[in-house]
Amino acid sequence: MMPVRFGHFNVRDLTLGKLRKPDHAQLLSASAIIQKVRPDVLSINEIEACPEAPRLFLDNYLERGDDPLHYPYHYIGPTNSGVSTGLPHPYDQKGFGLFEGQYGIALFSRFPILQHGVRSFEDFSWRDLPKGLSYLGDRVVDVHERFPLFSTNLLNVPLRMAGRVVYVILLHASVPVTGFLNRNRNADQLNFLNEYISGRALPGMDRFEAGLPFVVMGDLNADPEKGEGIREAIRRLLENPALNGIVPSRPTFLEGGGSEAPPLHTAGLSLKLDYILPSRDFVVLKHEVFRPEEAGLWHQERCASDHFFIYADCSLV
Repeated sequence: MMPVRFGHFNVRDLTLGKLRKPDHAQLLSASAIIQKVRPDVLSINEIEACPEAPRLFLDNYLERGDDPLHYPYHYIGPTNSGVSTGLPHPYDQKGFGLFEGQYGIALFSRFPILQHGVRSFEDFSWRDLPKGLSYLGDRVVDVHERFPLFSTNLLNVPLRMAGRVVYVILLHASVPVTGFLNRNRNADQLNFLNEYISGRALPGMDRFEAGLPFVVMGDLNADPEKGEGIREAIRRLLENPALNGIVPSRPTFLEGGGSEAPPLHTAGLSLKLDYILPSRDFVVLKHEVFRPEEAGLWHQERCASDHFFIYADCSLV
């Protein structure tokens, strides 16, 4: 099989209002970066979870310009962000958001998406996570039974590639530094993901069949070495034997500063939060963080997002 380029980009707050304007500076920058790297399969975080959003991004940005990029297939899943529960604080929203659908997850692909096989886990109850898997321990039973584990969602989207089915598993995990429970929620989402790709059973759901080729993509909001998250959770995930053992070579997130040129000192501000994690069914030929040193490209990247675009070239064994 020819190499496939997987790409992931957390494009800051990609709302319908921005998408409907074909000249929005931030989105022009984001699309220029995507067009430059040209992934075959593209994961986007923070896109408003409305059916028309992917088509607007294609029509107004990715398919325009001197080097247009075409994706015949796309999918956008439901998200819990901004959805009211009617419960008291801290369970009043399923996931943080200033409005419903604010931080959605979309997939764009040159390969057919098998829509009938898509699985969405936005309704999985945090309380259903076994105590032995939860960093809340015995306290997990105190979480309201209708409160979901995922503040956005976890999606499993099957693609058909050269006669084989490859599963793209998408997650935008909770930020571990906001909200009463979010540090534990982030870690428990990673624990769920770790169990899922291992093919182990979880309550009320069919297990993912071990040995099937997959790629995890998304902003996991967890750095194995620093930051506010529970580092053990991301370390356990990255050490999962089902994975290829690839981690970002450089930080994928830079908070504040350095908008015109790369800052000289970023201690404490740079974190590895975004990941493309292929299963061992792939040979990884290249794995990069698009973090340019040239001032013009750097400014373009920083205009697009506080996250950097990441990509990986992979070939099925």
